[in-house]
Amino acid sequence: MKPIDVPQAELTEKLRGLQIFANLSPEEIDHLFPLCEFHEYKDKEKIIKQNETSTFLCGILAGDVSVYATSKEGREIRLGRVHKGDVVGEASLFFDVRRTADVTADGRVEIMKIERENFMSFVNTNAKAGVKVFAFMIFSLIHKLKNINAELVFEKEASVTPEELERLKAYFAPAVDDYIP
Repeated sequence: MKPIDVPQAELTEKLRGLQIFANLSPEEIDHLFPLCEFHEYKDKEKIIKQNETSTFLCGILAGDVSVYATSKEGREIRLGRVHKGDVVGEASLFFDVRRTADVTADGRVEIMKIERENFMSFVNTNAKAGVKVFAFMIFSLIHKLKNINAELVFEKEASVTPEELERLKAYFAPAVDDYIP
C-alpha cells in the first residue's frame, strides 16, 4: 500500500465516482475530501483482513477487489468481486465488529478510506449530505440482503440490542434523540 500521488482535482473526481457519494453536491464533496485517505494497492495485496477489527469504510476508485473468507476447516472461499464505484466495510462505521472476509486487490487498485470518526464528523456537520449517504447505505444493504440465501437470513438474529442502539445514537448530535426513542 502506498499513498496515491495524483492531483487533488483528479482524486475529487474519483471520489464523485463512488456510488455512495454520487448524489453529493460539489460543495459536499469538497467538505468530504480532506477527511479521506487515498491509497494504491498492488495485485494480491490485502486491503481488509478477515477477523481484524477496524473502523473504516473503503471505496473502490479504480480496479477490482476479490472477497475471500476462510472456512472453519481453513479453506479459502471466494465470495465474490467488488468493482470500481462500490464500497466495502459499511458495518465498521457503526460497530466494532471483526471483518467477515479478506478483501484483496485484483491487479492495481485505488482505494478511498474514511475512518469512522471522520465519517461521523462529516454527517454531523453536513446533515443533508449525511441523509443522502445513509439513504444509499440502506438501499445498498437491503439489496445485498436480497441476494443472500433466504435460509441464511432467517438464521441470523434480526434485532438490534438496546446497547447497540445507544452506541449508535452516541455518534450523532443530540437532535437524534428527537427521532429515535
